[in-house]
Amino acid sequence: MGLLDGLDSLGLSGIENISLYEEEKKNTENEDAKEKAAPVKEVKETDFLYDKTFECPVCGNKFKQRVVRSNSVKMIAQDKDLRPIYEHVDLNKYEVVLCERCGYASLIRFHAALPKPFRDLIRQNISARFSPPAPLGETISYEQAMVRYKMALLNAVVRKGKSSEKAFICLKMAWLYRSMNDAIEKDPRIPAELKAKKREAYKVQEIEYLKNAREGFIKARTAENTPYAGMNEVTLDYLIGVISIETGVGEKDALRLLQTVAVSVNATKIQKERSVELIQVLKNKLKEE
Repeated sequence: MGLLDGLDSLGLSGIENISLYEEEKKNTENEDAKEKAAPVKEVKETDFLYDKTFECPVCGNKFKQRVVRSNSVKMIAQDKDLRPIYEHVDLNKYEVVLCERCGYASLIRFHAALPKPFRDLIRQNISARFSPPAPLGETISYEQAMVRYKMALLNAVVRKGKSSEKAFICLKMAWLYRSMNDAIEKDPRIPAELKAKKREAYKVQEIEYLKNAREGFIKARTAENTPYAGMNEVTLDYLIGVISIETGVGEKDALRLLQTVAVSVNATKIQKERSVELIQVLKNKLKEE
């Protein structure tokens, strides 16, 4: 007996052997085909950017600058020295605010009102000689970002910014060079020989900025109160230890700092785990030496 036997009285004869799921299967196949045929939207850096309005604390100029929608990006990894790596966009490129009228620049986290003596220092030492850079496009290139970071570092020096602020800028510039190295490795258009030269040059610059970051953080550790550029004492000690290993400078001091972090109740689980790993690496290295 078929599943639909007995409908003859309703004028529906000859349907006893109809396939119950044939049409549904066809529909499913059609839907699958549609899904496969649907074009995949290309993810672009501009998808994560928007224009934000800033006001310059030196000249009062109001201007718009491209920044990242922080809630739209996903962090996929983090280097030992805390460089965050995000999917699709490098936030580090967009974290300097630059007034193209007077030349004042700072990291977004340090962008705030300035006392008159500091404003005067910027006007006298930077604004009087500043020439606006070429307009930015829809995105910021690594080269453009580096110029903006250098302007932020110069401004921090001129207005006598804290050691922690200058050190943090140097750290982010080191991250930028590391990101530039990552970018050229993925670029098939760059010949292998040129890649090798760029890789070496970028690495030299990265280490130089890391050394300056280390020096500034050590000064901040002894002369400033927490937070240090937004970091607590444990994070700063961890960072100094890691940078010391990366640069090969002050490794014995790094061992002491990382040992303190490894047993600190205020350290995060990741900081403790990484500290333990690095302590062992350092001990082995120092033992060989």
